[in-house]
Amino acid sequence: MDYLYYKAINWDDIKDNFDKYTWEQLTTNFWLDIRIPVTNDQPAWQQLADTQQQAITRMLAGTSMLAVYQSEVGTPAIRHDRRTQQEESVLNTITFMKSVHAKSCTTIFRALIPGNGGESFTWADDNANLQAEIDQLAQTSTNGTALQKKALFILTETGLSFGKYWTTLQTHSLVNTYQMLANILRGSAIFSAYVGYKFHLGFEDLASSDQAELQHWINTQFDQLMQTEKDFLEANLDDATEAINLASYGANHALMSLGFNAVYEVQPSSLVAQLKELMIDQNQFLQQVTAANNESDTEKMTDDDYDF
Repeated sequence: MDYLYYKAINWDDIKDNFDKYTWEQLTTNFWLDIRIPVTNDQPAWQQLADTQQQAITRMLAGTSMLAVYQSEVGTPAIRHDRRTQQEESVLNTITFMKSVHAKSCTTIFRALIPGNGGESFTWADDNANLQAEIDQLAQTSTNGTALQKKALFILTETGLSFGKYWTTLQTHSLVNTYQMLANILRGSAIFSAYVGYKFHLGFEDLASSDQAELQHWINTQFDQLMQTEKDFLEANLDDATEAINLASYGANHALMSLGFNAVYEVQPSSLVAQLKELMIDQNQFLQQVTAANNESDTEKMTDDDYDF
């Protein structure tokens, strides 16, 4: 009789210690949108101009669309290339947290514009630039290689999202909404660093000619998607300069997470500095990976270690 063979996951039998490390980071940073009192931002929200309120809600609806895509398509698409069972568990957790990120937008709308959130979601659904981004991402999720999918997963978390966050990041009076966004960004930092690490492993397995071809493909895709993002921001913000700057920083962060050089021009700013504090430096991240996987550096505990 034919049957599928399923193997239980033994977390004491770790092939890659960074799977365990990332799992612990994700569970330590676990949060839910309903635990943040966004309704306390109502007084500050009422002080904002109508145009500012509209810009914030529309940009958040755009990020929610990307988060839904990541939870339903983007993350599941990269699970098929898993190297370990623990990796699939990590990616399952990321899938769930992307659903939390998407739902956070609804929670914010319920608190700040009760009963009117549907208008912003409909606007995002009908926006040509947002749909163009999703369509391009979906083509790779459906037909791309495992490494191509990972590369665009990271760009979606960073370059295609950071510019849309600008309207909220620069509105300091919305304290709890900002806290929600900070939680989302911390999650994205972990997701991007982890997927970037897995990308490195696969990239090193390629022949040099295949590496060059893949890097050219990534540069082309990034340029196309970032142009669409720039068009989106310019069309929907009175002054998109700083938002585009944040998007460019995000694209550079994605490239560096993949092990490539930054190519997009970024001007120093307080908001870029905020994002740098929330994101994870890939070089330091890889050093931690090396240390975690170097079992010779790990000394087993003995009873004497507890004799103070």
